[in-house]
Amino acid sequence: MTGVSYDELVAAATVGVSRRPVHIAGLAGPAADYAGVVDLGDPAAGLLDAAALLASARRAAAQPTPGVACPEPAGPDTVPELPAGAGEVLTQVLPDTALLADLLAAAADAGYRAPAPLLVTLLDAAVKNVAVRPAVAAVLGTRGRWLARHRADWRQVSGAAAPEDPDDPGLWETGNRTERLAYLTRLRTHDPIAARDLLGNSWARETGDDRACLLTVLRHGLCLPDEPFLEAALDDRKSTVRAVAAKLLAQLPDSRFNRRNAARAATLLHVGRSGLRRQLVADLPDPSVASEVRDGTPAAPPSPAIGAGAWLLTRLIAAAPLAGWVTRFGLTPQQIVSLPVPNGLAADVHAGWRMAAISQASQEWAEALLAPGVLGGAGRRPPAAWPEDHKLAAVLPHDARAERAAGLLAKAPGAHGTLIEVAHCPVPWPDCLAAAVIAALHCAVESRHRTPGSWPVQLAAAAARGLPAACNDYAPVLATLAAAEPCPPAWSVALRRAAHTVALRRRFLKEIS
Repeated sequence: MTGVSYDELVAAATVGVSRRPVHIAGLAGPAADYAGVVDLGDPAAGLLDAAALLASARRAAAQPTPGVACPEPAGPDTVPELPAGAGEVLTQVLPDTALLADLLAAAADAGYRAPAPLLVTLLDAAVKNVAVRPAVAAVLGTRGRWLARHRADWRQVSGAAAPEDPDDPGLWETGNRTERLAYLTRLRTHDPIAARDLLGNSWARETGDDRACLLTVLRHGLCLPDEPFLEAALDDRKSTVRAVAAKLLAQLPDSRFNRRNAARAATLLHVGRSGLRRQLVADLPDPSVASEVRDGTPAAPPSPAIGAGAWLLTRLIAAAPLAGWVTRFGLTPQQIVSLPVPNGLAADVHAGWRMAAISQASQEWAEALLAPGVLGGAGRRPPAAWPEDHKLAAVLPHDARAERAAGLLAKAPGAHGTLIEVAHCPVPWPDCLAAAVIAALHCAVESRHRTPGSWPVQLAAAAARGLPAACNDYAPVLATLAAAEPCPPAWSVALRRAAHTVALRRRFLKEIS
């Protein structure tokens, strides 16, 4: 007779042994040999004894079935393991996934792998948070990748790293999406035509998500012969595929896609005069044009406050190559964006330029649109229709971006836009931004006429990740500010937390240096 199972015990315990007696004549599985120790005189105690035995047997696992081969052991790791001190820091920062990703990236750059005892914890963290997956994958090492192959959710994490043999053609037929992407990328780097043909041959069999993912590979070595394939992808039934195709075609200066967009946009803007002053006259396009456009221009505005014609104007300007405006008007980007736009269409025009500057990664246009005195905000447009300043600033070189954020801190440290730009600056910050942040926090703490608000708390949180910890020790500076008599309690807590984080980062970087 089969012994009592753990599930049967759970069912009896749920309703109570008085209502559902369980007769423990034997136990299922490996615990069967120990059924004699169960207290049969007390039903409740007997149930708990049996549950303990079954749970222990399950945790200890069962005897392997004869004839079943054990998995091959992990190969040797040639990359050194992080020092013990650095591993202790990782353990402390695990809840802060952004900081964890920073430290793991630093470890990978220094040529280290994660400590073996932390592999399971890091893999679980990467399963829960997609943003940290690349950083975890970069420090798994041979043992970590071997371990990840034994659980489906962990395989998604280890797949963020390169396959062990990216040149294996079998990966294309049997690999997961990440492995196939890695294989196609590798092929694209040394034989672009073969990679495009391989993708084309399997295109009809791919899922929509796979088509969108694999199509991004064409950005490597993108050239005009790729145009016919990408033009065909503009008619794909999957919107994400169409978006990838449009983005790639926009990067080909002489593509028909760009020529079409430039021709449509050229009819919308012209330089005119109002008295002696030049102005930029915008003409609303006919909304019926939207139905004729197959290049990714949506007809539906993202807000009821934006008319269909105004939204189409914005999107057509956003799709046009920015260099065309300079050539057509004979003016610099700074001069163009400084021109007044009549009839209340300035925000619609500038929104299009902002989108174009971001998608085309134009530093010159980003600088022009962010310059003082240029149209800055558009209250009636949601973020989807008016890219915020920090997204434009992301186009700038890191040093220029940091200098801009430092300047904003000097003028308006508590402004929402300032805090966003500071928080989005790449970390660790250069000295100019670090000094500006410390100065802003010092002024806030020491000011007798303190402006109410929580912005120093937000700035301290950004400083915890952004302050450069390798060369300068900012932890004592933050701790001193936290202990200052005029510092409000909430600010003090935030500053002490930032000091602790900076100290941890500094310790970690010393361990791996």
